[in-house]
Amino acid sequence: MKIRVICYSKKKKMENFCEIIANAQDCKWDKLPLAYPCDKERLTVFVVSAPHPDLLRMCGTMTKDRTANVAFLVDGKESSVRPYIEAVKEAGANVFDNIMYVKTGILPFIGGVSAEEAAAVEKWIAELVEKSK
Repeated sequence: MKIRVICYSKKKKMENFCEIIANAQDCKWDKLPLAYPCDKERLTVFVVSAPHPDLLRMCGTMTKDRTANVAFLVDGKESSVRPYIEAVKEAGANVFDNIMYVKTGILPFIGGVSAEEAAAVEKWIAELVEKSK
């Protein structure tokens, strides 16, 4: 299955979540701006912690040709991710409802992920992959 993990965060812990997902699903992760665009992905996972116009623009390009399904792992509240979800839906890709919300703290250089957090992320991504088949 073709999976793409895209990080838009300056927080080390969010990058560590990307690494956990990539290792669990044997895929790679990338930061915005991307080296190459999404193309025929089965699942695209956005790992985000800060609102940004570039991310909103990218979400607006998530057509079914680029990705069938989109999921979000968010450091923040539901209101912070709502514009991204709407942009993806308007572009035409499916957005999974089970958004994973995490708390990373205010210090961007602290990146420790507990065993419980890692297990929760691994379980979450496995469920999404199963739904994507």
